[in-house]
Amino acid sequence: MDAEEILPLIWGGKPENLAAITVAAGGWATVALSGVEPVAAFGVIEAKPKFWNVWMYATDSWPKVALSVTRNIKREIIPTLVSKGAVRADCWSMAGHTTAHRWLECLGAIREATLEDYGASRKVFHCYSWTISRLEREGYVHIPKAPQDAPGAGSASPPGPAPSPG
Repeated sequence: MDAEEILPLIWGGKPENLAAITVAAGGWATVALSGVEPVAAFGVIEAKPKFWNVWMYATDSWPKVALSVTRNIKREIIPTLVSKGAVRADCWSMAGHTTAHRWLECLGAIREATLEDYGASRKVFHCYSWTISRLEREGYVHIPKAPQDAPGAGSASPPGPAPSPG
């Protein structure tokens, strides 16, 4: 499914083109191994300030590494993005790729948009996202607000007449 989903979206449309694009894109990338066999590649790239694109592709041996990849993303990648000030991360997935959709939802992503004719193969794709506002509302993260009433942060008193001395 990953090949059907991804290869029509890249120039050249071959696995070696995908490998070259993955390396050239930069960002943060990891390869999951089962023994010495590379099974999945996944990562994030900051596409715009504080806005990250999330990606992953795997071989049919995905079940061998699924649990360790899921743990890595939940324990390492998501907290790192939050600590870097990310306000949004998203991932696009082809309609019908139910394994990917269930996995993204397990990671806390929600389906927020659907597009038709996405790419040369004219498939329907769904956007799955994580937003800091939603994660805060749902209690997954707490981002301290800038102290507005702290000393040096402006006036600590409400607007109005100044108290008279004395």
